[in-house]
Amino acid sequence: MLISTPSLDRPGQPEHGTSAALAVIGLALAFVAAHTALAVDRYDFDSYVHGALAQSFLYALAVALLLWQRGCGSNLFLILVMAIILRGIAMTTEPGLTSDAYRYVWDGRLTLAGLSPYLHIPADGQLAAFRDPAVFPHINQRDTAFTIYPPAAQLVFAAGAWLDRIVGTGADAGHNGMKAIMALFEVATISALLVWLRTEGLPPERVLIYAWHPLPIWEFASQIHIDAAATTLLLLGVLAAVRSRQGLAGVLLALAALVKYFPVVLIPALWKRWDWRMPTAFIATAAILYSPHLITAGTKVVGFVANHLDNEGYKQGWGFHVVWFLREFRLGDPSGTTYAMVALAALGVLAFITLFARGSDEIRPGQLVALAAAFIWLTSSHYAWYFGWLIPLLVVYPHPAALLMTLTAAALHHTRPPGGPTWTALYMLVYWAPLLLFIALETWRIARHSHDRSN
Repeated sequence: MLISTPSLDRPGQPEHGTSAALAVIGLALAFVAAHTALAVDRYDFDSYVHGALAQSFLYALAVALLLWQRGCGSNLFLILVMAIILRGIAMTTEPGLTSDAYRYVWDGRLTLAGLSPYLHIPADGQLAAFRDPAVFPHINQRDTAFTIYPPAAQLVFAAGAWLDRIVGTGADAGHNGMKAIMALFEVATISALLVWLRTEGLPPERVLIYAWHPLPIWEFASQIHIDAAATTLLLLGVLAAVRSRQGLAGVLLALAALVKYFPVVLIPALWKRWDWRMPTAFIATAAILYSPHLITAGTKVVGFVANHLDNEGYKQGWGFHVVWFLREFRLGDPSGTTYAMVALAALGVLAFITLFARGSDEIRPGQLVALAAAFIWLTSSHYAWYFGWLIPLLVVYPHPAALLMTLTAAALHHTRPPGGPTWTALYMLVYWAPLLLFIALETWRIARHSHDRSN
């Protein structure tokens, strides 16, 4: 389904040469990151995009060196140290790219106080005592929007708010606790990746593909998006499935899905067919987490999701990059509903093929990447951090087209000033360029395979 990954057992530069080159690239990444951090603190979106894309170029050089040269054990220490340095630089910034972190803190504080964030908008007069100058003024849609985050996410928010009370400076400390929680999730993700690489018999240096990637550095460590937690839980679920722990995998995948819903798309690649431990554990975990909120808030636990989708333009159609592209070039004008049905059907076909085109116990990393990348592409994620959960899967199966899509996602932060790139240009960069690369690579692979067979 996807091209094979490069082998790390190729002849290449001597070990000291590889380490020296990685060290130079790492230092360059740190230099660019320091300047990018200044752009974040200045709320300079365009300069941030330029810095992130410059980091992406340097990162691509490091990945190419890692995959095509002979690795050495000494590189792992360098990779991990540089991962800490890059995240340390990013963590010095305020959440200047988005305001999501302030909603997290707000929800967490309500939960700790025994109030439901599903029942009250932040501007509700009953919550006046919770308003403070550090958090409340920065909450997006505070006058209209109930929370959209599922129950497991609310537990993470509560943990962050509690930790902020411990390590912060009181009720107005802000997001320090949340930043610490997301940093812990990053540590857990990198640790889990090292375990997965060992399980697959792959060199641990491949963890660089996640550890140095600009997207989790900025969106998780800096902007503290909750996707960091979903990514960790998803990866732990994958590890459990790889080790044939279907029940545990079901629990972890449910936790991941109740932070952000997207991990459910990988279930066809992880489920051992007709083994009911995973679906049973998944449903039971979801029921346990949702039950208290259903009792207190009823259908309001998912009530604002429809409004959110409308706000993102999915109902009208322009929120889907394919529909936007067709309309922009006057190639068609499908409704949002029509496109959504076609996209859902395409994902359903891919899920069916994935489930039945492998051995019952077999887990193919390439299929995980295919499902995740297809979901992101078809659903037209509008935000760079929505691409983050794909990156750990690329550590084991580093497909160039999927990797390119995660690297160009930073462009979605562009403010599109007069004379600047239009959304069409951004969609071409983020979505269509990776698709064209995928088609070119698959065409080349098929042609090479046919040539080899003919000889």
